Amino acid sequence: MEQLLTILEPGNYSIHEEFRLWITTEPNPLFPLGLLQTSLKVTNEPPKGLRAGLFKTFTTMITQDFLDKIEHPSWRALTFTICFLHSVVIERRKFGPLGWCVPYEFNNSDLEASLAYVEKYLSNLMQGPSTNM
Repeated sequence: MEQLLTILEPGNYSIHEEFRLWITTEPNPLFPLGLLQTSLKVTNEPPKGLRAGLFKTFTTMITQDFLDKIEHPSWRALTFTICFLHSVVIERRKFGPLGWCVPYEFNNSDLEASLAYVEKYLSNLMQGPSTNM
């Protein structure tokens, strides 16, 4: 990282004006402070708190069309329950493995898969038993 910092310093090398460098890292005390100071930081941190987590889920993933997809009476309640579980697990990460057997990150793709599973189950339930044999 120190070599990268010297390369990126103005005047050391000729760098194309449209050059962009994306670096992903976890917090590390050895990461050069100068590189952080000359960079744009982009993060995708989960919101803090259950309320903020639910708000983010319902403003980004759950739309009115999504809620109107299934007319089963339990659909909206199950959607809220799965989203609430997602927010609880995300918020629970701050405690680390304390109280959990296996650390697990219930991310957005897991949330989408869970909602798709419930949607498919309720759709099949509403159609009744299959007559195909």
